[in-house]
Amino acid sequence: MEKKRLAVLVLGIGMGCACAQTNVTIYGQVDTGIIKQTGSDTEMGNNENSLIGFKGAEALSSETQAVFRLEQRFNGSDGTKYSDNNALDKLQGSDGAEWQGAAYVGLANNTLGTVKLGRVDNLAIENYSAVDPFSYFSVGIAGSGVNLLYSEQMPNTLRYDSPEMGGFSVSASYTVGNDTHEKGYYHSYGNDGFSAGVKYTNGGLWLTANYDRLADSDKSWLWNAGLGYTYEGLTLTAGYQGTLVKRAAADVLEIDDNAIRQKDWIVGLVYDTGPHTFKFSYNRGDLSSKGDYNGNMNRYALGYVYSLSKRTSLYGIASYTDSENNAVGSVYNTNGALCDSVTGVQFGINHKF
Repeated sequence: MEKKRLAVLVLGIGMGCACAQTNVTIYGQVDTGIIKQTGSDTEMGNNENSLIGFKGAEALSSETQAVFRLEQRFNGSDGTKYSDNNALDKLQGSDGAEWQGAAYVGLANNTLGTVKLGRVDNLAIENYSAVDPFSYFSVGIAGSGVNLLYSEQMPNTLRYDSPEMGGFSVSASYTVGNDTHEKGYYHSYGNDGFSAGVKYTNGGLWLTANYDRLADSDKSWLWNAGLGYTYEGLTLTAGYQGTLVKRAAADVLEIDDNAIRQKDWIVGLVYDTGPHTFKFSYNRGDLSSKGDYNGNMNRYALGYVYSLSKRTSLYGIASYTDSENNAVGSVYNTNGALCDSVTGVQFGINHKF
């Protein structure tokens, strides 16, 4: 009997050691509310994406880990798969991909940094979206959040992130182009893509600058630079983003126009007082082309979040978007309405787990 107990104890210790080498976390959130905007009926929708994800790491040595992440997004109002406005998916012919979040595997080293392969987060969005108090969500979304080349996740991509060194960190990615499109207009659609970014943090201050040339886009690109400062619950942010969508890419993205330049400015404010968080942003956008997409946009947004607990919160958001003409409005209006002015109101509940 004692031998059996000893064997069970040894087996249990051995299993415990094996399990300790792998750490898997299940995470996610459910977000649903009511949205009413000019030009659209009242509908149920979300502020942030509802999602469920799995991430983990396996210790390969004292310095190195194997890492992975799988994240699926869905519409909390009806349970259907979320279909993001991901330009790179469209350009590579995979619009409506099953995994709308990240899906990658990689290696992380404490000294050398992290390498990820698969469907990774776009560093030009990951670094820069912090300038928007609404984090690229809701009716108050920044103009750069509805960018014509907006691609939150990058499929077929290898990404590198350095360790932080004196407050600085650098990142770079390379996307394999499909190169399956026929030649259109003056150039081939099928270029490879790459991006690079740098970020600096020091106390309440952060700065970032990023460049992204999208794959399979006839070498269309965007760049941005932003900053933020936090002091005693008050955060101020500002940023600029410039974009060039070339004619061949515009055709694939079903934008009936020639090459389009898009410029976006933002200033934002967040005031956090414990359970109460107040948000404000002002956005200025500018489109220029040889076709209809010419003119300016101004968006004003106000938001309020009340935290019922660390995981559950209520929110309310209101915005007003004033565009120079309907064509400009169709790009910047979050509901895609052909209107030169749109008022949006949104409220709902968010629960994280």
